[in-house]
Amino acid sequence: MTLKHLATGMAAAAIIGGVAAGVTSVAFTTPMASPAVQPVVFGAPLPQTPAPELQSALVATLDGLQGGGSFSGAKAAFIQGGLGRIEGITADRAFSNASARGYFPLSFTVADVDQQGPTAMANVTATGANGAVASQSIQFIAGPSPTGWQLTRSSALSLMSAAG
Repeated sequence: MTLKHLATGMAAAAIIGGVAAGVTSVAFTTPMASPAVQPVVFGAPLPQTPAPELQSALVATLDGLQGGGSFSGAKAAFIQGGLGRIEGITADRAFSNASARGYFPLSFTVADVDQQGPTAMANVTATGANGAVASQSIQFIAGPSPTGWQLTRSSALSLMSAAG
C-alpha cells in the first residue's frame, strides 16, 4: 500500500486533523561580536508539560471517526464545527472506498501530547490493517464529543486536502 492510499484512508476514516507545520526562516550572518538576545514575543505563554494522560481520550476520538455512522451524522461530533454537506459526502465516499480496499481498521498510537489550555497537539501514528504506517502531527480541541475532544476543523480539512 502506498503512503497516499494510507493517507486517503486516514482522511476518510479519521479525518484526523491536519498537519500543523510551522515554517521558520533563519538567516546567517558573520557576527563581529556576540549577538544580543532580544525577545521576539512578549506575553507568550510558555509550553506546559506534556499531557500523556490525554492519550486514551485522543485515541478514542480517532477511533470514533473510523467507527460506524456518517461524517454528516454521528462522526461529525468528533470534528470542530462538523463537516458541510459536500465535505461529509466526500468523506463518506472515501471511507467506503478505503474500507472496500481493506485499509481498515486503523490502529492509532498517540505520542508527545502537548496541551495548551483547550487545545492539544500530538504526534499520531496510524497503522493500517495490512501493516502500512503513517505519522502526522494532529491538533485537537476540547469540545462537545463523547470523548471530550475533537479534531480542529482546519486540521481535518488540511488532512483531507493532503490525502487528495
